[in-house]
Amino acid sequence: MEPQLIQLLAALANGRSRARFAQISLGGHDGVPSDERLDRLLLTAGVLRQPSEGRVAVDDGAIRSLLDAVRAARPPKPEGKLDLLPRQRRPLLDVLRSLGTELLEPGEEVAEKEVNARLADRVEDVPRVRRALVDEGILGRERDGSRYWLA
Repeated sequence: MEPQLIQLLAALANGRSRARFAQISLGGHDGVPSDERLDRLLLTAGVLRQPSEGRVAVDDGAIRSLLDAVRAARPPKPEGKLDLLPRQRRPLLDVLRSLGTELLEPGEEVAEKEVNARLADRVEDVPRVRRALVDEGILGRERDGSRYWLA
């Protein structure tokens, strides 16, 4: 999988090869007339098929297989940790409110280092989530960022 991925990325890093890939993609299911010189990198990467003599087309199945192999090779995310915040406002606020009440008790004030440690147990991107908690008014903080509390 890795050599094929490297070959595909090398082909797409080449301006002529990338333009050829776009041309072949736009050619549809029946493909376009092959050009041995221009198609060489893409054929080596295994992302082209030959629907008929003298024609090439994008091999959607090969690209899907490559994508599946890359996804399978990724390490799993840590169990129970939030890796992405919702984009829609209401779900975002729900997640942040829940995190806020898990992090701090009402009236409790803690140092930034402690907030970071508590967040690290629950989320992947500590600075981003901490910033969102403050920006959305879930947590309050000192101007210098030294102390945090439930707002």
